[in-house]
Amino acid sequence: MGAAQTAAEAHAFIEAFAKVTVNYVKNVLGAPLAEAAQAEEVFDPDWDDATKLVESGLASAVIDDEARAGRRYLHIDVAASPKGFRARQLFLGLTGLSDKQQRILFPCLRSRTPNEREQLTAEVARLNAWLDDMRSGGFDLAAFVTYQRSIGIHGQTQNLSGAIGAAGAAIAFVDAIRELQPDAIVDTVGELPPGTVRTPREVDDWLRGGPNRTTRALLLRNGRAVVFASSKDANIFEPLGREGFADAQDALTRFNAVAKDQRQRAQKLHEHAVGEVKTATDPANLHERMGLASRETQTELRTDRFLMMALLNREILSGGTQRRVMNNRDLTRFTHVFNLHHCWGWDGGRERNPEHWDFFKANVKLWCGL
Repeated sequence: MGAAQTAAEAHAFIEAFAKVTVNYVKNVLGAPLAEAAQAEEVFDPDWDDATKLVESGLASAVIDDEARAGRRYLHIDVAASPKGFRARQLFLGLTGLSDKQQRILFPCLRSRTPNEREQLTAEVARLNAWLDDMRSGGFDLAAFVTYQRSIGIHGQTQNLSGAIGAAGAAIAFVDAIRELQPDAIVDTVGELPPGTVRTPREVDDWLRGGPNRTTRALLLRNGRAVVFASSKDANIFEPLGREGFADAQDALTRFNAVAKDQRQRAQKLHEHAVGEVKTATDPANLHERMGLASRETQTELRTDRFLMMALLNREILSGGTQRRVMNNRDLTRFTHVFNLHHCWGWDGGRERNPEHWDFFKANVKLWCGL
């Protein structure tokens, strides 16, 4: 019901997430040459001391403004300083060598306390000669560091998007519950994002601001609990038997004890709804993500199962040129599909799509017994 995003809404959602992930990549990659220069500059080495240049394996003719700025060579005084470990690491990173190769070829420079002056001098000279050799043809040594830092970034950005999307889903639930019954939430595990934190960038900054920022569980006044977990991203349930939850942490602990065993859950908890939150923003892999969401966890019995998707344009919902629509067989386990963008509402999505927000709230009211 009103789930489809307009082209402008889909564009805005993708752009908002892209700004977060691209800035993350930018920060991780950093500026390797500038970092090396800053690390060396702290020691203010004397680039005019002929003896020190010889120990560094350098001739005075190669000492230009770039060298004096610390962007070309490692100075022997920096290498020999007990506090020069970071500078040594940064210059070794510019060699393109792996960690294993560095340990074999430059063991003294790799050490936190390089005490063998003669060996250190030999390694600094070889390092500077190596850097000159690698620069041949105008090659930018920073590319070596960028390559090393790039390994693993793709998975990290996916985890980042997932964490932000999960926070957006928690915001949607908290706001819906508060609109339905302002005093319904009596306890939480993890902090609730303040009303000023809504956009993906704001959520990312807020999550990084403390160790307990992730909203993990809510306890409602009527005894039901809402748990946001990695398996089945949103879970609404109450305990079987007379013993209620003492607090939100108790609900989370008891849920975690049976989370991966459907039979045990059925004996301990009455589940009202379970949900998946998918924050894929690439239409090309969206159907794969939706299929995974329907298959990757256990089938929930007698329980509403819903899907909150990041990108849901009209083509995905009604079928585009490839005629792949959301009512394919992989998605039959979901009783409801919600648009995460509309329900999160960080840019006025709830007001632009009031029927969808009302539909979400109506289901939250039913699931939470409000």
